[in-house]
Amino acid sequence: MNEELLTLGAESEIFRLHRWGLDLVRKRRPKKPYLLESIDENLRNTRISRECKMLTIARTLGVPTPSVYAINYEDKSIIMDYIEGEQLKTIVPLINDDERESLCKMFGQYLAKLHLGDVVHGDPTTSNLIVDKKGRIWMIDFGLAEMNATLEMKGVDLHLVHRALETTHWNYQDSMLNAVLNGYSNVIGNEAEEIFERMKEIRERGRYH
Repeated sequence: MNEELLTLGAESEIFRLHRWGLDLVRKRRPKKPYLLESIDENLRNTRISRECKMLTIARTLGVPTPSVYAINYEDKSIIMDYIEGEQLKTIVPLINDDERESLCKMFGQYLAKLHLGDVVHGDPTTSNLIVDKKGRIWMIDFGLAEMNATLEMKGVDLHLVHRALETTHWNYQDSMLNAVLNGYSNVIGNEAEEIFERMKEIRERGRYH
């Protein structure tokens, strides 16, 4: 099986391959040599199981995500759709203000759909958003996602968005955050204000997850 390495990181290795007549990716979670083998085994199994489950749940909530085709617990890998596109993180400085605002509004709308379903992403950054050739956003990397989300968890999710924007896109952070929150409130309605307040409380008390 010929594979092309796309990303090599501490948390995952991403390979592109063609299989079953489809363009796919294989996401593998490598060993952590500093952990006990039994703990590492359990952690990696839990992460790939969670990611497969949450990708599917997110899609049922109306959030575009890659479809999962196979899971290999021995190899600690998942095979899923390859999404042709670029990370939002990469294209932010290359697009105009209107395009940037539109994409961020879409980001907020999708995050709100997750939260309405009591799901949090866990790592909602612009690195985990793929913009395809038609200008649509796909959410990826659900390894930290959780169900039965509380108000606190939703506030943390939005806090993580805020923190990611100010550290990665500091020169656009205000307009991007406003667009995300506008898109979010348009979908979630009156409940948004309570979640925004919790996001502010988390930020003020310096609580980082």
